[in-house]
Amino acid sequence: MAPDPKSLAARISLEGFATRLGVLLLLGSVLVLTAFVVPELAFDVPEVRNSQTEAERGSVRRVLEEQTQSSERGAQTVQRLEVSLSGRTVVFDHSYGEQDARRMRLRAGDDILVSSVEGPGGERFFVVDYARDSQLWILGAAFAALVVVVGRLQGVMSLLAMAASLIVILRFIIPGIISGHDPVAISVAGAIVIMLFSLYFSHGINRKTTTAFVGTAVALSLTAVLAALAVDFARLSGLAEEQAATVNILTAGGINSQGLLLAGMIIGALGVLDDVTVAQASSVFELHSANPVLRAPDLFRRAMNIGRDHIASTVNTLFLAYAGAALPLLILLSLQAESMMTLLSREFLAVEVIRTLVGSIGIVASVPLTTALASFTALLRWSSPDRSSPPLHRG
Repeated sequence: MAPDPKSLAARISLEGFATRLGVLLLLGSVLVLTAFVVPELAFDVPEVRNSQTEAERGSVRRVLEEQTQSSERGAQTVQRLEVSLSGRTVVFDHSYGEQDARRMRLRAGDDILVSSVEGPGGERFFVVDYARDSQLWILGAAFAALVVVVGRLQGVMSLLAMAASLIVILRFIIPGIISGHDPVAISVAGAIVIMLFSLYFSHGINRKTTTAFVGTAVALSLTAVLAALAVDFARLSGLAEEQAATVNILTAGGINSQGLLLAGMIIGALGVLDDVTVAQASSVFELHSANPVLRAPDLFRRAMNIGRDHIASTVNTLFLAYAGAALPLLILLSLQAESMMTLLSREFLAVEVIRTLVGSIGIVASVPLTTALASFTALLRWSSPDRSSPPLHRG
């Protein structure tokens, strides 16, 4: 007697759900091991003494007095503030000039960051900056709400993947590098875990996502090799950036500055690679679904037409992203008397150029790699009637 098609389909669907749920639980275990178990067992984060005083969060209760005085630097305003700070109330003066680029005229209710130092006359207080945590939480909540409304369950999964990426960076990559481990090895290991969550949580557990994962891993490996060769070829020290030099001083040279530079290139490239590989794998599988008679070479050729458009837009996007982030630097360079080639030879600028070029090479290479892999994978037949193996969640 032949089995009932409906009961067979229900059993297969239930088995598929159990399999995908098991994979998600396995990914959760990997996250726990990476972010909480391994750091406790293998990392020894040293205590770094920082001479900079820690700022406290406070709130301006009242502006008791405000006076404006003239000086050689122009008009100077002195405000006498009553500030609620860590369960106590303090009164101190805050001054700013009308010509100051970061002048802060404070009002009652403003949340601020306050630093203090011990002086001959007792403790002295200074306003460091505005406290912006409330604004950040509001913008973050708005972003999360929009992602959930538009992306529904898949949007929720993508937020979980982003949270997992943040945990891996904060709990594994950064402590691992500070502990003295090789920055490249730590970053590659962390990147693999990030890829697992970013791809499978955001796009589901299916052949398409697995294809994108393999394509991302191969392209990221190529990017890492190219970055290492480029850093050595261009003789970059990794100390041109102010933050890297500060880290080198605070850790007494305990962190390999070149390795730290490479680690940054690897993590930066990963953020764009998974977008490109998922788009290409999705294009191939959609083409195959629309026309199942297409052979692998036909799928590759048609998907590459999409990939070339993606390459063109992505390369331009990378350039504009770096140009926007470095706009003050570009303006400063335009005011210099040195020629453009002389400026490009300086390490602080050469690093950004090499970072962009290496990342772009990896991204461009990922398109044909992922497209070729997806073209053959899409034609594979499985015993399950559900050939596409749908994800745990649907958009």
